[in-house]
Amino acid sequence: MNYSETNTDAILSHHIESYWKLENNKDHSSIPMELLLPTCTFNIIFTHQTYWIKSSLLSEWKKVLPGVYFIGQTTTCLSIKSDLPISIIGVRFKPFAFSTLFDIPVFQLNEIVTPLSEIVSNPLINSFESRFLFDNSIANQRDEYLNELMYSLLSPSLSLDEKLRAQLNYIMDRQGNLKIKELTESFNTTKVTLRKHFINKIGLCPKKVCRIWRMNRILQLKEMNPSMNLTSLCLKAGFYDQAHFIRDFKSILGVPPKKFFATNTNLIKVSNLNISKRFTNQYDPRIN
Repeated sequence: MNYSETNTDAILSHHIESYWKLENNKDHSSIPMELLLPTCTFNIIFTHQTYWIKSSLLSEWKKVLPGVYFIGQTTTCLSIKSDLPISIIGVRFKPFAFSTLFDIPVFQLNEIVTPLSEIVSNPLINSFESRFLFDNSIANQRDEYLNELMYSLLSPSLSLDEKLRAQLNYIMDRQGNLKIKELTESFNTTKVTLRKHFINKIGLCPKKVCRIWRMNRILQLKEMNPSMNLTSLCLKAGFYDQAHFIRDFKSILGVPPKKFFATNTNLIKVSNLNISKRFTNQYDPRIN
């Protein structure tokens, strides 16, 4: 499997973490491959071939035709399978990126893959042929085309809900290890108001964001300290009960921690790289 990512334009870096490309030369028709782990981010993906995709919360596979798709919040692992080698180009957005853009509550898009044209009305994106991005003759200009498309999507104001961004950064700075009461007191809001705002604008309640980023912290710790046992991981991430830790881990990542860490797939390594960059502020907005 080959994975690569590149930076967006500086202005777009307020909304977008990176552009990414995933290629796998193997047939995954019989053995599905994990595509995305829960990270509280959104993705737009471009595909030029047909494959099937499924959240571990759902029982049926969804057939995805060539085109441009929006992936909402995933609270468990998202897997794909294909009769042919897989090639996907993606744009990974920060959790607050669509807080002022979508008219519908984003929780309605959780766990599903939706044609982008069904969510936004944009002449440039709705008419865009995704196959174009996979043309090797324009590989050097690919990011320029993506920048143009993303400007078209996020314009005209490129505005953000700054309070929401501050609240999310507060959670991230603590790697999910906090009580919601700390958040409400720090931002002078009520638990009900905070929950409603998060669900409508991010798709997840504050507690779920904390749980996901706490699990991301677990993955980062294990990557940094491969020999660290589960008890040490549990305590380092702020859990006081190993049974609670294992239950949270399985609900978010699909399998118990021992089984998950035993697989150590290339995609897990890629996810760990993204998580490490996120927690060390490497996806922060750039000036130029």
